[in-house]
Amino acid sequence: MRSIRRGFRSFRRHPARNLVVVLLLFVCLTFSLSMLSVKLAADSQTKAVKQRVGNYGELRSSSNFMMSIFEQERGKSDTERAKEARSMSEEERLAERAKTLVPEELADSFSRDSYIVTFDKVLTAGITLPKITNTELANMLGFSKEIKDSAAASGITGNTFVFEGNCNGASAADFLNGNKKLVQGSFYTYADYRQANPVVLIEKNLAEQNKLGVGDSIEAEVNDKSGKDAKVNLEIVGIYQTVQAERQSQQGIFGSFNPAGNKFFAPLSVVQNINNTPDYIELGSYYFDNVDHTSELQDTFNSKIADGDKYEFVTDNQQYGLIADPLQKVGKTSMIGLAGALGACALIILLAMAIIIGGRTRELGVLKAIGATDRQVIAQHAMEVVCICLVAVILAMGVTAIIGQSLGNWLMSGSKSNQDQTKQQDSNGISGMISQLTERNLYKEGGLFSSATQEEESSQLQVVYRGSLLLYAILILLVISLLGMAIPVVWITRLKPARVLSIE
Repeated sequence: MRSIRRGFRSFRRHPARNLVVVLLLFVCLTFSLSMLSVKLAADSQTKAVKQRVGNYGELRSSSNFMMSIFEQERGKSDTERAKEARSMSEEERLAERAKTLVPEELADSFSRDSYIVTFDKVLTAGITLPKITNTELANMLGFSKEIKDSAAASGITGNTFVFEGNCNGASAADFLNGNKKLVQGSFYTYADYRQANPVVLIEKNLAEQNKLGVGDSIEAEVNDKSGKDAKVNLEIVGIYQTVQAERQSQQGIFGSFNPAGNKFFAPLSVVQNINNTPDYIELGSYYFDNVDHTSELQDTFNSKIADGDKYEFVTDNQQYGLIADPLQKVGKTSMIGLAGALGACALIILLAMAIIIGGRTRELGVLKAIGATDRQVIAQHAMEVVCICLVAVILAMGVTAIIGQSLGNWLMSGSKSNQDQTKQQDSNGISGMISQLTERNLYKEGGLFSSATQEEESSQLQVVYRGSLLLYAILILLVISLLGMAIPVVWITRLKPARVLSIE
């Protein structure tokens, strides 16, 4: 204990000398702890991103298969198509309608994979509502005779609307990501899907234009069917609005144009019935546990579902990369900076102790000559080293709390700039052009008026003062203190008092 008190007094007696060492250590430790705080923040956010981005996938007809169907149809004349339609049996007509769709049983089978957490099934179809006019589509069809004839050949008229069906209205992508919100009534439920209850959600402006409300019914025509079964009455159970489009409409950006009024939402089984494609869907929508199991799911798809290149399983792994890559690069950069700064700390403390001990050889010799043991002398200098390092660490911790976020923002901006430049180079190439032409947005991402998502916000690095940083600071303090003791220990144990006094 006496040696420790002497060490503390010795630390106070040499303020100028110790201040130089403290300042040098303070600079290096501040940089070290700042880099460490950025590393901890980047790792924490990367882990959090894995739980909600990159863990979404879709089972659907492949882009190549869709393109081949398009090429086949483009080569046929209207006469040939009409002749084929007249000669088809009912089974063949169903196969023709569903040739770009996915059998529902395949989507159900894939959902049983152990990594799948939740799943949905989606079908989008053009449905005719004879008593309601799609004003935007009607105006577009009136632009030219060619457009009108082409649309008529595809069964599209001024009364055609988009119907999107899934298993539960509340889980539709547009409602989950906030692009649309229910303002009246209620969503259809999973029970409505199971029982094929003829219910529907309608857009607010379209409902007002046609004086429709919750509880009213609209009539829909079943595709490719005639007779008494060709009409279906749908009860309106809910009215929704498109958030961003509603704002822009209020600001007068669109005027009387209603860009969100063409879509209805209904239970999947109802859309299947009206589209006359029972047991077929457009895509299966899956959330799995995290991005680390993407390859396992892809292997399962390839071995059990793929059917050549007819179907594909696509994920939002690219979106995960856009968010996680800058975070991971920042983590690696901060790790390199941390290692360099800690190396500088080690070098500073070693050189400082060598200089300090070299200038106090006589004092050490006198202490040992009057009976002080090596352990007592070492304990005295250990206390001095700990005091120097402790002051530097405390100051560095305080400054780190102030500059940590700024340093993180600087590193993040550099990573994003490099990534944006790479993306620009990729998009300028032929492969980038082809990718942009064939890319289809994931159902998860919503429609034309997508708003800022949590994933975009999570790409901003949030450097917070974590409790683990204090633990790491204590560990760094111990390591540097031990390094600082290396030279005093060697010097003191080899020092001979008689030789030192004889030199004097």
